Amino acid sequence: MINSAEYLALRAFVVVAQQLNFRAAAEILGVSASAVSQQITALEAQLGQRLLNRTTRAVYLTDDGKSLFLQTAPIMTNLHETLQQAHARSQDIKGLIRVHAFRSGAEMFLDHNIAGFLTDYPNVQLDITTSDAPVDLSRGGYDLSLRLGEVLEPGFVAIPLGKPLHQIVVAAPAYLAKHGAVEVPEDLLNHNCIGWRWPGSSRVEPWQFLNEGEIFDIPVHGNLVVDDRERQRQAAIAGAGIAQLTAERVSASLASGKLCRLLQPWEMEFPGYSLCWIAGKAMSPAMRAFIQWLRIK
Repeated sequence: MINSAEYLALRAFVVVAQQLNFRAAAEILGVSASAVSQQITALEAQLGQRLLNRTTRAVYLTDDGKSLFLQTAPIMTNLHETLQQAHARSQDIKGLIRVHAFRSGAEMFLDHNIAGFLTDYPNVQLDITTSDAPVDLSRGGYDLSLRLGEVLEPGFVAIPLGKPLHQIVVAAPAYLAKHGAVEVPEDLLNHNCIGWRWPGSSRVEPWQFLNEGEIFDIPVHGNLVVDDRERQRQAAIAGAGIAQLTAERVSASLASGKLCRLLQPWEMEFPGYSLCWIAGKAMSPAMRAFIQWLRIK
């Protein structure tokens, strides 16, 4: 499989071979003549073959260049036409998609992809609500939901996105220096832990750990409870207490030394994010396009 740079170099070569003129090829490709020349030079270096002879007045194909052109020109032409047809079809797809997403799920899968999707599907409108509350899709009028696997409901169709999430316990060095080390999960009962609850719930979630394949809970307590994971991370960095968060969320804080990792032998994974919808729901072309887009990103 060729990468994007190789595809662009082959396309540049085919256009130059057709035009036998770098400037004319550059105008067709929408880049500078020097950029086209650099792509051809890189392609020749990669193949170990000289493809073009250049003089001040003309450009000629070498025997190797003629052979490559005869092999690749039909393929590149067909591919270009296929892409144009796909682009034309995307212009016909339109409509509104209402999406509910957990905050961290939106950060991981939507924030960096929305602009690209809307560029390819300019007639689709996305309406995204971010909340960690597992809402009722039907009552809320949502088409899709991006949520954790642990809160998937019966009657949902779900497509996993990404990998399982790794839950870890962290604390600021200053907190540990003041309050002492944490050697085993049971030590948390004697520490100030930053609790987390689902939005709209008053129940503080116990922390879960793994020991020889068995999951067990620790009913942590402390003088701070939040319903937002980012606020929990910031509070831990500030030394307000110990927190349990995903490794993905705290990786930068661990690397910078703002947080320390605790209780590694008892860490566990849990189901990551899934894109889900109600089984039997009529699928619009816009919904299908959005689902496919996220699956390949």
